[in-house]
Amino acid sequence: INDADPWFPENEALSKYIALLQQEEPEATETQLKSALLRRAIEAVTRIFTLREDKPVLAGLVKQGTVGDDTWMEFTLSEKELELEIMAIIAEANTFKEGWGQTILQTASEMVIHERTKNMEKEMKAKKEEDERNQALQEKLQEENKVQEEKNMEERQERERAKALEELLAEEAAEMKKASQGSKKPKRPTKK
Repeated sequence: INDADPWFPENEALSKYIALLQQEEPEATETQLKSALLRRAIEAVTRIFTLREDKPVLAGLVKQGTVGDDTWMEFTLSEKELELEIMAIIAEANTFKEGWGQTILQTASEMVIHERTKNMEKEMKAKKEEDERNQALQEKLQEENKVQEEKNMEERQERERAKALEELLAEEAAEMKKASQGSKKPKRPTKK
């Protein structure tokens, strides 16, 4: 089990918290430590959400044989490590203020949900703006196509008019030629 790769990268929030605890000159203030512990709780909650999202997908992949048992082992090990981290956060929180351990994870959870909601709103806004740009581009292209089609139609009509005029002039010339040939025939004397 110890040979398994961790599911998550190093927990920087935990490392920073421990570094603050060990800091001697100047010693970290209680406010700095509480803030670092809250960031540690936020990281834990973020990882909880990630594990909850990943678990059903991973279970399906393991069941299909797409992913090996070693990956599942890494995942379950990460779950256990996260459980221990949560218990440690609760215990640490209670050292600052009795009962804070009961609320720190709730606070962290609300902050994570708020951040995710904010990110989702940004993504939706960006998607909406992209859709609007695409729609405007589509409308512009349609308008350009319409203008081009109208121009092509006008050119076609102009060619047809020119051809019709040419044919008409050719017919008229043929009739005039025919008429002029007919007038060259000697006239018969008319009886009186």
